[in-house]
Amino acid sequence: MTLTSSTIGTAASGRTSALVTIGVGALALAAILAAPWLAKPFTITLLTEAFVLAIWAMSLNLLSGHAGLLSFGHAAGFGLGGYAAGYFAREVSADVILSLLFAEAVVFIVAALAGAVAIRLSGVAFSIVSLCIAQVLYQVAIAWRAVTEGMDGLLGVPLPRLFGATIKNGAPFYILVSVVMMATLAGLALVLKSPFGATLRAIRTNDIRAASIGIDVRLHKWLAFVISWMLAGLAGGLMVFLKAGTTPMSLHWSESGNVLIMTIFGGLGTIVGPVLGAVCFVFLHDVLTSTLAIWQFVFGLIFVVVVIAFPSGLAGLPAQFGKLRWRFSR
Repeated sequence: MTLTSSTIGTAASGRTSALVTIGVGALALAAILAAPWLAKPFTITLLTEAFVLAIWAMSLNLLSGHAGLLSFGHAAGFGLGGYAAGYFAREVSADVILSLLFAEAVVFIVAALAGAVAIRLSGVAFSIVSLCIAQVLYQVAIAWRAVTEGMDGLLGVPLPRLFGATIKNGAPFYILVSVVMMATLAGLALVLKSPFGATLRAIRTNDIRAASIGIDVRLHKWLAFVISWMLAGLAGGLMVFLKAGTTPMSLHWSESGNVLIMTIFGGLGTIVGPVLGAVCFVFLHDVLTSTLAIWQFVFGLIFVVVVIAFPSGLAGLPAQFGKLRWRFSR
């Protein structure tokens, strides 16, 4: 086999890119872990919320960005997981592992049943059905007062406990959330680089061709749906401990819109995009709401500009700048 200069250059470029990725990842990991000792308490609270929302955005990205199933009701898994974890923690045990496991079991059962119906549809029809499922759960949360306490909300959720020790708000809970978020990110990266991830992308590109080569399209869509809901439920469970409660608004369509904005803002179909989108969403929201009366207009304008200027989101900025640099260097 003859090695050409272009082949050697491509290989070297690939190694450089890999080294840069590892270096950036290591710096990001160090910054995340060092934040409790460097940042103010309020900043830590915002980061904690952002990382919880990042898990939720990653779950939507799996379903919409990689499986091609655009969900308008992704608050369903998030809100359901929050209610299940909060109710278990308040009524049975505040152990965070047991509470999250209970929440995941509840979300799995509902997702398995709802997904069996929803994945038979695609395109706009799937999006509308996903929205309907979330709104049904929203109405259930309002009406089932014996469990959810209706519009008053499920309040009084105790601080989580881990191996018998209470995890207080602030740095301890931030570290827990950070570890869960990074584990979720690493796990999803491995899944998306696996044959399962490649199959999802094939289905997203053309599900008819995928079926023609022997791929069980419905099974893979159902698996993506269930996994996505369970990750959303994990985020909802962590959020209920952060907020010490939850309300039916966690299931509302407006929350589904928020997580969709985070995912698109960060980069739909990318790996780190949802994390970037969630962090920017939380901090932009905090800055704009505290300084501007018309913050909704400004926030929407920023979102539109980013989407138009950078179709691949914040995660695509390095590639976009690389293309511009290459054009101007010619």
